[in-house]
Amino acid sequence: MNVLIIGAGRMAHGLVHDFLQQPDLKSLQVVDNSPDALKTLNAKFKSAKLSTGLCNAGDMEKLKSFFLKTDGAISAVPYDFNLDLTKLAIQTKTHFVDLGGNNTVVDKQFALDEQAKAKGIGIVPDCGLAPGMVSVIAAHAVNELARTDSLKIRVGGLPVNPRPPLNYMLVFSPHGLINEYIEPAVILEDGKITTRPSMTECEELEFAAPFGLLEAFYTSGGTSTLPQTYKNKISHLDYKTIRYPGHCHIFKAMLDLGFADETEFKYKNSACSNREIFEKMIIQPLSYKSDDVVLIRVTATGHKEGSHKIIQYQCIDYQDHKTGLTAMMRTTAFPAAIILQMLIRNDITDKGVLRQELSVPSGKFMKELEKRKIFFDKMD
Repeated sequence: MNVLIIGAGRMAHGLVHDFLQQPDLKSLQVVDNSPDALKTLNAKFKSAKLSTGLCNAGDMEKLKSFFLKTDGAISAVPYDFNLDLTKLAIQTKTHFVDLGGNNTVVDKQFALDEQAKAKGIGIVPDCGLAPGMVSVIAAHAVNELARTDSLKIRVGGLPVNPRPPLNYMLVFSPHGLINEYIEPAVILEDGKITTRPSMTECEELEFAAPFGLLEAFYTSGGTSTLPQTYKNKISHLDYKTIRYPGHCHIFKAMLDLGFADETEFKYKNSACSNREIFEKMIIQPLSYKSDDVVLIRVTATGHKEGSHKIIQYQCIDYQDHKTGLTAMMRTTAFPAAIILQMLIRNDITDKGVLRQELSVPSGKFMKELEKRKIFFDKMD
């Protein structure tokens, strides 16, 4: 297979690592507008199958030449580019996946379903951790029940050695983090699609030592297409982000003060917004050295064989020092890579713009995760 990755940032390192392990890989091309990012990537991964090229993610005309040479492409750039990249994938008949994260963009991608079907390709938005992998795991849990009443997804990427006061470390872009914290969370209540303000309804939950008592609260994007898939089938469905205790209260206070306001104002002859400044401000204090860990808990409650049943899948994934990949890189990049590989290998046979929970074979997907040492323990 011939693969194209758009973007050479943190998640691209996980993607490149995974694709280079595949025996049927013929070529892997990574494009980015940063020579330094490409240089770093080339220095880390020395392979005759890997090549890099300078290209802006918004330059569709130049990108077209790269798309025409590949079997599948994956977007590892901000979600702002994903709609145009989807259109380009359809135009060039190229399988395509992205890391998603924005409900509005994803809705526009799904509006292109018939066009993608007509070209005989598969396009899967929102691949990654959450949204992404957890949708497939959730569907796997739901399929084990005769009737599901409640589906709760809890996910967090955390530093192993947190620093106060936020006890958080940036494991992906500050832009994406703030987006999750300010956009509404889409849930199911009484089987109907509704929304909740993000950073609300904070609850306590507990993981085994060394984590202990943690908190979880509503954030945007994590449910992806699950509410559309399970409306009128599951009474309650929600997604909450896991953090160390106190994080929600402090961060929400800053947002309530307008730190993420996007209204532009002039300062010293430059136009900027509170959000632009805030995103830059948090990079330094939230960028420090610590191993990271990803905590995942998916709980489906319902009935099977006439009895009340709870099925729970849990994963605790740590940074891999051998490969140099963080837990967030592993749990975001590997699922996306697996799904693109499944499209290219025809393990996913559906065509069009696809919902992971319906089109990705969950059993095979989980076996692929296990090959990469990402394990879900069943706790029913």
